[in-house]
Amino acid sequence: MSALGNIAAAQSAKRISAYNAKVTRMERDFLEAKAEVNKKFYKNVTKPLLLKQNDKNRSNLFVTSLRTGAEFRPGTTPYDVMLESNVNQAFNVLIADYNSTMDYNDQLNQSLMLEAQAQGQEYAGRMTARAQKFAAVGSLLSDANKFGYIG
Repeated sequence: MSALGNIAAAQSAKRISAYNAKVTRMERDFLEAKAEVNKKFYKNVTKPLLLKQNDKNRSNLFVTSLRTGAEFRPGTTPYDVMLESNVNQAFNVLIADYNSTMDYNDQLNQSLMLEAQAQGQEYAGRMTARAQKFAAVGSLLSDANKFGYIG
């Protein structure tokens, strides 16, 4: 009778591991979709807003510099201030681009790790099922030997 239990355990191990792998793959798919949405949102919303804000700040700084009455030409303080502001704004855009790329790569890497986890779950289920089937065969052989069918 223990052979039937081992066979049932083998089938259960396969089904449970398949279910766990399916759930893990759903999580992986969600992360991949989230990464794509975040990437598109940055490209279509966040970055254009950042660039628009930079243009507004640049214009305000330029007008403020002109209102002082100081000359605005290379080598003057207003020009140098505007140049430094432009460099800082460009650097901020580069940082935002870098962060967006790193977030995207991080989410993709997490999804790859989830796929590996799903494969591991399936493998563990197959190994457990195999062990249970061997136990079932061993139990059947033991019973056959006990009842005199072998020997």
